[in-house]
Amino acid sequence: MSTESFTSALSAAGFSTLAYLLAECSTWLWYSLFGKYLIKDLMLSGEVLGVIMTLYNLSYAVSVLPAGRLSDRFGRRKVMAFGLILMGFSVIIMAYTRDPIILSVACFISGMGYGSFIVSVTAYTVEKGGVKRAGVVYGIALSGGLLGDVIGSFVGGSVKELFGSNILFLLSSIMSFLAIIPTILLKGDQSSTDSPGSSLSIKSLLVEDENFRSLSIGLIFHAMGFNILFPFISVHASDLGLSDYGIGIVNSTWTLSMVFTTVLWGILTDKIGGKGILTWHLITSFASWMFYAYSWNFAIIIVSAIFMGIVSSMDMPARRKILAEIANGRGVGAIIGSLDLITSIISIPGPMIAGILYNYVEVLGIFWIGSLINLIGVLFLLKIRS
Repeated sequence: MSTESFTSALSAAGFSTLAYLLAECSTWLWYSLFGKYLIKDLMLSGEVLGVIMTLYNLSYAVSVLPAGRLSDRFGRRKVMAFGLILMGFSVIIMAYTRDPIILSVACFISGMGYGSFIVSVTAYTVEKGGVKRAGVVYGIALSGGLLGDVIGSFVGGSVKELFGSNILFLLSSIMSFLAIIPTILLKGDQSSTDSPGSSLSIKSLLVEDENFRSLSIGLIFHAMGFNILFPFISVHASDLGLSDYGIGIVNSTWTLSMVFTTVLWGILTDKIGGKGILTWHLITSFASWMFYAYSWNFAIIIVSAIFMGIVSSMDMPARRKILAEIANGRGVGAIIGSLDLITSIISIPGPMIAGILYNYVEVLGIFWIGSLINLIGVLFLLKIRS
């Protein structure tokens, strides 16, 4: 890609990258510490923690499809701003309550807001990039979001330790509301009173579009495999003797690696095609996860985290590129929301399955099971017609 083309793609991503950064920073200020906050600070049980976090994940999953349809019909900016408002008000509620029921409601609202923002900002960047530049334009915006994850994770712990949980939640709220400013400044966002995407249904996409069906099934296996082993990434690091601080460094290394490589994979995706990159992503995911599982000290686990970040960053630009091709002028928001709903809902039981498996196999066995389930997805991605 020439310098002129990259500059054009950077301009197309524009304010969406800043909005993405602020929104992700807002979320990760509290999200990475939320489990510890519920268990250690509020002295709630593990079962209550599970219910609250399941509600968050569920509300995210069920919100992406209607948010995608609404963004097709009324414009991306309006749905993005609506999601950010929900995120901002939900963490204000978290700051001033200790009641688990109210916290559950706040998490449900937050997940709905986050899902609404993510699907609409994704649709905006994919639409701005078009079929030819979807990978790189979305990759630039996503890199901003990933950088927000890193900043939020780093800053959150210090803010909580120095000023307390209330200030942490309120800072998160401020970041959400600040993200509305670049959202309002987005250009080229046109609503449609008669969006062709509004007539799309998940059933019709799965039945009538072979590419969408193959992509969905392939990514279901990928998401299920990842969700099975993800809870044990920190467990394995702990088994190697890493402290909470050390585990935080591993997670940050993983995310930073994604920040520095996502745009590169976006450029390659636009040149090579989404099918090849996404298929290679699933294959190398197996290699990266097993490398992590067999790491034996801090230095090796850091190297494996860098490798996982490089591999992880292949995913989203490639799948969004394929969806841009599948949309072909139809409502891209509805199609993105449909895919995200399918993969999110079906993969939710992954951690529960992992918990059951842990009674019978060791951590290494869980990594093998999750990694092999992921590989099944390759068979379906190969059916996608370029």
